[in-house]
Amino acid sequence: MTIEPAQPSLRVFLVRHGHAAWAQPGMRDFDRPLDQRGREEVERLATTMSVNGFVPDLVHCSTARRCIETLDILLSRMAMNPLIERSDTLYSNSHQVYLDLIGSDPASKASSIMIVGHNPMLEDTAITLLQHDPTALEEALGTGFPTAGLFVADCTPGKDSTAPGQTSFIALLSPIDA
Repeated sequence: MTIEPAQPSLRVFLVRHGHAAWAQPGMRDFDRPLDQRGREEVERLATTMSVNGFVPDLVHCSTARRCIETLDILLSRMAMNPLIERSDTLYSNSHQVYLDLIGSDPASKASSIMIVGHNPMLEDTAITLLQHDPTALEEALGTGFPTAGLFVADCTPGKDSTAPGQTSFIALLSPIDA
């Protein structure tokens, strides 16, 4: 009898950008920067991630200004040197793009992946990952996905990482928790 080795978990970090400034006249939504509140939120998030040892191997970040600024603050405050991929598709496509990144070949070779992106796509991604566990879903997202929020879950890497029973909820942290 041959026993297959257990497939290692993929730690998934979903990070919503910090609070953004309102668009100035003529400014595209894509170009909105973090405001002071958003920068402070992300600094607290960086501390929380560092204290908990939440360090990704691979980062996918939206190219929207507020996401790039969020990632820059996290990188400057934490001891991490992940492979970073920036993607325009994280700004305006559905949560399926986020799920595809979690199930991608590079993610299956990593032990942890972080996606820095936007709502409602992040929330929809978390809902899909937790669809098999209504209790965890309510605990995680009963009040929504906050700005500078961090969703943490362990998934089985690969194409079936969103299959029922394949995700274990770890935490949803907000800047208030930091």
